[in-house]
Amino acid sequence: MLRFISDEKGVMDLCLSNIALIIAAGIIIAAVFSFIYYNEWNRNAELKNMCSGLSIVVEGMDTRFFENTTSYFFPEKDYNYNVSVSTEYVIVNADGTWGNTLSVKYRFLVCPWPRVDNSDWVSGDELHDYLENTYGQSGNKSEPIQGANVVSVQNYLDDEREQASYDLVFEPFYVNIIKPVIIEKVFIYYDSDRNNVWDKGTDDLQEFIIIYQKI
Repeated sequence: MLRFISDEKGVMDLCLSNIALIIAAGIIIAAVFSFIYYNEWNRNAELKNMCSGLSIVVEGMDTRFFENTTSYFFPEKDYNYNVSVSTEYVIVNADGTWGNTLSVKYRFLVCPWPRVDNSDWVSGDELHDYLENTYGQSGNKSEPIQGANVVSVQNYLDDEREQASYDLVFEPFYVNIIKPVIIEKVFIYYDSDRNNVWDKGTDDLQEFIIIYQKI
């Protein structure tokens, strides 16, 4: 009888030990999953901040009433990520904890114009130089586009912008995250009434927000 009670007690102790081990393993597994989930959530939040950060700078540049240039720096992280920009979106991708890919896509409220190095011009100064060399006027306020060139330059810029919007859908502008992104507001002035000066309220004006990086 005593042996039976002893065996029964041993079995109960073994069962309790196994239950305790199962509970402990469950707690550890839950903690690991919680840690991994937190890392995923935190990394995704960081990607969202990168997208909104660039968008805020672009939107701020749109409020400027004069030509202006600023820089945006993407942060250093302990994980790899990449950034692509089109005329409508900024997208940030990074590796997730499970071997998956985290992706955040943010639509610009103000559409920028990404420029690449193989273009005829990249920066605002280069655009003014290109217009000067091609059409004889730089398009600055002190040297507005005149005469028949008004329609020609407007059509050229409209066509360039439309083509860029199309091309960037299939091949977006990939940002080198170790270099600053230059955001610039550019104005092109037109002497529409042909009095050799740009008159506010009567003459035309085009404005663009361009994005580029220096090599």
